[in-house]
Amino acid sequence: MGMEPRISAAAACGVGGVIGQCGGDAERVFGAARLRLSALENPSIRLNLNHYCHLFEVAARQTGADDFGLRFGFQYQVEQMGPLGALVLASPTLGAALHNLCAHFPALQEHSALRLRAGGGLMALEYQITDGRITHRRQDAELSIAIFTGIFRRCIGPSWAPTEVQFEHLRAADALAVEAAFNAPVYYAAGRNAILFPAAVLTMRMPGANTPRLPGLEATLRRLAADTVPEDFRGQVLSLIRSGFASGEANIDHVAARLGLSRTGLYRRLALEGADFSELTQSIRRELAESYAAQPGIAFTDLALLLGYSELSAFSRAFTRWTGLSPARYRQACQKLHA
Repeated sequence: MGMEPRISAAAACGVGGVIGQCGGDAERVFGAARLRLSALENPSIRLNLNHYCHLFEVAARQTGADDFGLRFGFQYQVEQMGPLGALVLASPTLGAALHNLCAHFPALQEHSALRLRAGGGLMALEYQITDGRITHRRQDAELSIAIFTGIFRRCIGPSWAPTEVQFEHLRAADALAVEAAFNAPVYYAAGRNAILFPAAVLTMRMPGANTPRLPGLEATLRRLAADTVPEDFRGQVLSLIRSGFASGEANIDHVAARLGLSRTGLYRRLALEGADFSELTQSIRRELAESYAAQPGIAFTDLALLLGYSELSAFSRAFTRWTGLSPARYRQACQKLHA
């Protein structure tokens, strides 16, 4: 198994204060996520990405703010990203800023994809963690899309709204509040997290652009990216299985094709790592089931469909077999544990 992916501590700058605003205990939240609050004092430190994502899930549970990631993301300032934020702000246009953000994103966060794509008459800024070993990522997705929305609003104005927003996770109870925050329709169980917007805005000038700074900032970011952890094959397979649940493409043939392998080739690669495709599918299915079942407001029928069960009863039987509790009893137990 490869090294776990990391993220710059700069990405968590200010989170302790937001935890306090929401009535939580920052030291306790960081401890539960196996992180040290003092680590944020040095933004050049890299945190374990899995622990970082878990930090925001714990913060949401402890504070009772189900939209914690969203709150943090909309308070986060681009400058807090360090050299990457400086590069974005120094870019001449919004299009150049987004291109630079995508090109140098690995310097901030490993095993993650950030892409700018055209399609269907709109542009899409797409974000996704590509390591399937990281299961708990709803809060991270919402905070990340909020931060990226902040870049648009920094350029165009605070009232700017995307055409629509998409999330790979399931719809939660606070969905109307999420739509209000973006002032746009929000769709769930998508293939990736994304902001959709008209291409015309890409030509808008970034306020305070400083193009002479660009070469030096890009050189700094290339040096940071040179030290990144390489992608892990098992993590890539798990990620494709995970995203394949929503599209119906979680089977071995689709996953192998996405990796440029035959079915036999995928079996062999996994065997070299002591892994089996069916076992990986069941492990990610169970991890997702437990993660979503613990979250209030997630409909069990939606969860069953996401994981490939045609009937809620079949999902409930499988869940009870895994955990010894029905989905409803499991949710109740989790709520009592974190009360």
